[in-house]
Amino acid sequence: MQEEDRLILESFRDELSYGRGLSPITVNAYTAQMTDFVNSGGSLNKGFSVRSMREFLMQRASTGLSPRTIARMVSCFHTFSSWLVETGRSEVDHAQLLQPPKVPCNLPGFLGISEVKSVLNSYDLSVSRGIRNRAVVELLYGAGLRAAEAASLLLHNTDITEGTVKVMGKGRRERIVPVPAGTAEYLDKWIHKRFEFVSNEDPGTLFISVRGRKLDPRDIRRIVSAGVERAARAAGATPHTFRHSFATHLLNGGADIRTVQELLGHAGIGTTQIYTHLTTEKLKGIYMQSHPRGKK
Repeated sequence: MQEEDRLILESFRDELSYGRGLSPITVNAYTAQMTDFVNSGGSLNKGFSVRSMREFLMQRASTGLSPRTIARMVSCFHTFSSWLVETGRSEVDHAQLLQPPKVPCNLPGFLGISEVKSVLNSYDLSVSRGIRNRAVVELLYGAGLRAAEAASLLLHNTDITEGTVKVMGKGRRERIVPVPAGTAEYLDKWIHKRFEFVSNEDPGTLFISVRGRKLDPRDIRRIVSAGVERAARAAGATPHTFRHSFATHLLNGGADIRTVQELLGHAGIGTTQIYTHLTTEKLKGIYMQSHPRGKK
């Protein structure tokens, strides 16, 4: 990589991290793509053009990447190209002419209430690790957290008395989420056992490993997978499935979509609206089974 391209990439990374406050995962993904673009013969300066971006995308698409992945790559180019204009590095936003491929709208899967309970009840509460694992899944479902949010949740931001947790979400947006009494009960049980896992240096996060380190999202996924494996009725469920179940059950129970948006930490209502499709499908099913005109 030429020195000029390297300096531009460093400035772009700083803008994403400190100027826009994007998550480390997003920053790394955007930086990796632009590095790959340069290593494939592209340029971040004079040679940056619609043609070079299209050639890069076509080459990546030919390897079998999904339309959703290509769409994310187009989004990265849009962000980078507009930043070049904003910082005076380019007079033309070349990426404006790039159109992302159509992405099929796949509705997220969710569990029924009895299936959620079967996973929650699968953990061995006779050992401290089992109490921790149940508390993790209780929080994913009870507060609708992402795996990364649960992993990074700080102990001092967990208020059992008030029944709330302060969460750092995507884009470094903070939100306070209420925690139902049943979830708070298991969080409290875990907090009273947590000291058993603390080693020389406490990371300060609510959930820690048996060696006292901060859990990461992969640990959260393993905890969920273990419970799901024991509760066969919930086969295939992931941490995000419990977040989807949280949103779907709230809407089915009559919650306002704006409230659900705030609880999930979505920046826009459009992301939350996908859950209305789930509840609409349920209503249609009830109609087809119950209404005289719904039957053939």
